[in-house]
Amino acid sequence: MKNINSQAIGNAATVNQWTDAMEQAFIDTARGIVDVPQRVHLDRGPNTLLLMPCFGKNYFCTKLVSVFPQNLAKKEPVIYGSVVLNDGLTGRPLAVMDGSKLTAMRTAAVGAVGIRHLSPEDAATLGVVGLGIQGFHQALFACQQRPIKTLRILDRSVEVINRFAERFKAFYPDIQVIPSASAAELCKLSEIIITATGSRQAVVPARGQWWKGKTIIGIGSYKPDMREFPDEIFPDIRQVFVDTEHALVETGDLMEPLKKGFIQKEQVIPLSDLIMKQVKQNGETRFFKSVGMAAFDLYGAKLVYESLS
Repeated sequence: MKNINSQAIGNAATVNQWTDAMEQAFIDTARGIVDVPQRVHLDRGPNTLLLMPCFGKNYFCTKLVSVFPQNLAKKEPVIYGSVVLNDGLTGRPLAVMDGSKLTAMRTAAVGAVGIRHLSPEDAATLGVVGLGIQGFHQALFACQQRPIKTLRILDRSVEVINRFAERFKAFYPDIQVIPSASAAELCKLSEIIITATGSRQAVVPARGQWWKGKTIIGIGSYKPDMREFPDEIFPDIRQVFVDTEHALVETGDLMEPLKKGFIQKEQVIPLSDLIMKQVKQNGETRFFKSVGMAAFDLYGAKLVYESLS
């Protein structure tokens, strides 16, 4: 069995190969080729173990995630993760992979699929709110989908902003990176806006109608008590695209607007329907909300394993 570390995962495939793999994950899940059982959630005091299995045609995988909140005081990561890939015909373990890196890569590729199918082909300005591991990967992948010339960035930490800009320039030296003075400035001056935070309140403005004509990719909010977007933007959104219908009960960014009547359930559409041309994009504001699903882990693990075999 192979042990595949973070560096090997990062070097296993190109950005477009990752994006293509996630696009196929959308399609195969919609066609019923992928089986995603309910995840197992086990609590032990303040700590949590999550087991997320997924079965495909030739492989199955299980992501194991530990969440230990008290690790902050120990200067350890709160979340550790591993992905185990097995042969689908024999059950033989094939590889164990760094779960954090695999998740970062596949989630960035999911965001890139949204950009590929929703944003104008000539979009040249990108804004990213939240510059952690996920925000960094989102920016890297987004810039492969569109001819981005200017990247505006925003984070609460000046240190994080400076580190992000330095790392990003190593990949895209010709793209101008501009730290924004405010979320309002970033949103107003960016054609594509990506949010990648763990916030429990909106990180973009509720006023100014900055969202009209924009492509918005929401990545960070994945729990009922998390919000990245204010209620005010939803009455202007005709279609809310999601990676999975579980988003309706998993993220506050959809649960709250639905409960308050700002959007209707009929407006929430799987992105796979757009990819497979079963619906057309209809509306001035283009919005995609991702909460993640195990099929993305399976197709990411498959891509890495086959690329390194």
